[in-house]
Amino acid sequence: MSQELAASLLNQTMTLAGQISGRMQEALDRLDLTGPLANVLWLLRPDAEPLPLRKIARLLHCDPSNVTLLSTKLEQRGLAERRPHPHDGRVRTLVLTEEGVDVRQRLLSTVMRHSPLAGLTTEEQEQLHALLSKAIDTA
Repeated sequence: MSQELAASLLNQTMTLAGQISGRMQEALDRLDLTGPLANVLWLLRPDAEPLPLRKIARLLHCDPSNVTLLSTKLEQRGLAERRPHPHDGRVRTLVLTEEGVDVRQRLLSTVMRHSPLAGLTTEEQEQLHALLSKAIDTA
């Protein structure tokens, strides 16, 4: 890859990230969420096995103590609760409450409608997803 192509790709990626971030902030404001709280909500899929707090920290690239603080804030808002892992009671997980599932869905819907990626076809989104996954996995 040429230096000019690499620079152009990085510029496009940063521009896209900035656009997504700006549009995401509007949704966060409406839902009274901070960026870090929304990041945790993204990870907590209601249809998946509960995530251990340490794994959430790894996925967010942060210290486990930060996840403890975020978990407390989500619990105080009634959006999530800490529970023992279903297969290992020594491990703590974070699970969405019904209200948390609702807020997560509203967040996803709002961001999907206003995302610059919404203008891509499903096929184009799948292609971009595959390319971004490949780039991330090789990093």
